[in-house]
Amino acid sequence: MNTLSLTHFSQRGQRQGDDSHSSLLLADALRFARTACAGKRDEAGEAAIEHPLRVMAALAREDEKVVALLHDTCASSGPGLAGLRGFVPNRLLMAVTALGHGFEETDDISFRFLLADPIALAVKLACVGDLTDPGRLARLDPFTRRRREIAGAAAARGLGTTLDAIRTPFATP
Repeated sequence: MNTLSLTHFSQRGQRQGDDSHSSLLLADALRFARTACAGKRDEAGEAAIEHPLRVMAALAREDEKVVALLHDTCASSGPGLAGLRGFVPNRLLMAVTALGHGFEETDDISFRFLLADPIALAVKLACVGDLTDPGRLARLDPFTRRRREIAGAAAARGLGTTLDAIRTPFATP
């Protein structure tokens, strides 16, 4: 198995640029995600928006942060992808689309799309790292915890790495 290099995480903390367009795009993405997640809870009972916010916080680049905020909204929002077309550039829409399958629904074709898109790949790694964080897993019932662990391990294999390698950059203190 070819182990995925996590070198793109070495630039954490560096900013991509501060132009007003990217700041507006990030603000619009945050608004869209908050609307899509409004009133929804995750399996641990937390507000659904917390997951995309944690994924966003784990990433350094502005384009990755935008996609992180939006990666779960297509399934949970009425407007979905069509609602994103009004303000999200096509290259970021492609990354959101590559991430369109749910955490437990990713197949071989989906992995190919993820591996071909550096933005989608970075967000997927952060997403899997967050969803399988041991501290958060401990708050779940045993069935849900095991289901997430199995799905996380399958995602790691599909991305050519291991769950431990994914978790390392995103581990909670």
